[in-house]
Amino acid sequence: MDYKNIPDSELASVMVNYINRIKHLKEMISCYLGRSDRGYVKADQIKAEYKELKIKLRDDADYLSLSRNRNGSILYTNAFAPSIREAAAFGFTVPVNAAVNQQMYSAVEEAHYKLRKYKSLEEWRALI
Repeated sequence: MDYKNIPDSELASVMVNYINRIKHLKEMISCYLGRSDRGYVKADQIKAEYKELKIKLRDDADYLSLSRNRNGSILYTNAFAPSIREAAAFGFTVPVNAAVNQQMYSAVEEAHYKLRKYKSLEEWRALI
């Protein structure tokens, strides 16, 4: 997607979607780790969502890192692009075929933090 040319409200919508999906993934991992019977969540579901989010974030970060894509609105350059690039760089560091464990939870938590580093979820929602 050509993020630099879309309105700020759409950027905010993309970011809210990312934050909510990662929050849900954290909750799934937490549920999986917190119950001896593993609850309703299966490791394969978690790994599939982890892989999908990791790939999507990395693809978006690669796009945002291209020199032709460095200019855009103030929201794009000051909050959206750095959040995505940092989430891809510092979050989702566990391999996609790794066990669902505390390290995976920590990797997802780091991405969740990076996406909210410049603007909170509430601030992003207010822009929609």
